[in-house]
Amino acid sequence: MLKADIVIIGAGTAGMPCAIEAVATGAHVLVIEQSDKPGGTLHVTLGHMSGAGTSKQKERGIEDTPAAHKADVERISRNTSRSDLLERSLPLQGDTVDWLLANGFEMDPSCPEILYLHEAYRTPRTYWGVNRGISILKVVRPLFEAAMAKPNAEIRYRTEAVELMTDGQGTVTGVRLKNLDNGSEDIVSAGAVILASGGYGASPERFAQWSGGRPLYTAAVPTSTGSGIAMAEKLGAKVGGQDLFLPTYAGVVEESGGHRIVWDHMPSLTPQVRQPWEIHVDRTGRRFVQEDIESVDARENALDTLPDLSFWCVFDDPILQEAPPLLPGWTPEELSQAWDNHASFVVATSLSDLADQTGMPLEALAETIGAYNSAITSGGPDPLGRSHRPMPIEGPNYRAILMHGMVLKTAAGLTVDSDLNVLDTQGRPITNLFALGEAMGGSTLSGKAFVGGMSVTPALTLGRWLGREIGTRLQREQAA
Repeated sequence: MLKADIVIIGAGTAGMPCAIEAVATGAHVLVIEQSDKPGGTLHVTLGHMSGAGTSKQKERGIEDTPAAHKADVERISRNTSRSDLLERSLPLQGDTVDWLLANGFEMDPSCPEILYLHEAYRTPRTYWGVNRGISILKVVRPLFEAAMAKPNAEIRYRTEAVELMTDGQGTVTGVRLKNLDNGSEDIVSAGAVILASGGYGASPERFAQWSGGRPLYTAAVPTSTGSGIAMAEKLGAKVGGQDLFLPTYAGVVEESGGHRIVWDHMPSLTPQVRQPWEIHVDRTGRRFVQEDIESVDARENALDTLPDLSFWCVFDDPILQEAPPLLPGWTPEELSQAWDNHASFVVATSLSDLADQTGMPLEALAETIGAYNSAITSGGPDPLGRSHRPMPIEGPNYRAILMHGMVLKTAAGLTVDSDLNVLDTQGRPITNLFALGEAMGGSTLSGKAFVGGMSVTPALTLGRWLGREIGTRLQREQAA
């Protein structure tokens, strides 16, 4: 049997900084990672961070405090985020940003900014790297690998944690491990097990289970299977946040009939960046949202009301020629192939043809487009209150792209106390079991909303904090 002071399951956004700090305390740390490399979601995320009182804010004369940051988070989330965990994370998040900068983080020179991809803060406190999440990984990975090279550290790649071991009284004593290459198993005993294993955005079955049966359209990394959450739930841990799901607005699947979405191919649907020329129509042929409303939250909540989280973005050839690119990340060759072969891209010669190809009822679709066009030509108000209406949609060719509410961060996760100790279904701490990052639910610190920088930054921040706390405690107990 193997032995370690701390087993950290997952070498991603939360697991790496947790391991760095835990190793620094002198504790013996074993890190388990399903993939063949560290980084997890940092390989795909945009890497937005937020923190108050940073050196960059001070350089620009921006006054900000953790209390102001907390007020903004609670405003945007409508008080659906965990106040106690905000108070744990927010006072440390500015230091996390400065820690990255001190270690060579290549920050976009425009930061800090007010970012409109999510519901906006009132103060410029959002930061990102010149190469998205990879810029963060470029800083953290060398620090992590240096920590793993210490005598009191070990990393096992291509290894899965398959079962939490207990003493029969509910205290976690270790983990059963499986080598994904040869199938061999080991058991490691540990003074603490930290689940930094990510969410479930790559598992349609677990996504449906913890998201009210909704379909999965995802940009998550393949290792985001929810296995850590499921493993703890089997032990009696409470999973919460299922009611706080909210889709990201919105993505286009890479392959016809698939569910994978690539961030680089996201459509430009943020009015503060690109005003809409198209209309957004649900499967019944009706518009369901004011396309140019500035509130991202309003668009996301409107999309969440659609049973399949899907809609058609409808326009015509004149708009295609005149409007700024709707899909700026697609090359001309990729777009040409999509219009020719991709089932989500439709070109129609008439409204009747458009209805036939998309499955929308012709009568409703014709009424929707007619009402939109009539309001433009008459100068009257838009039926949904839209202001930006540069051109009617009249043909000669009609076009539509099928878009889906999607996930990178999943909402549900293990319920923890303010010390990140996992709780059982009765609200009691499960001794020696802790959770970080998406494993404790993406909604925990953002509520039923997407709050800028409140995924990556808390994962990094609370990872560092918990690594220090658990490592220091175990070292002190061993010395006593």
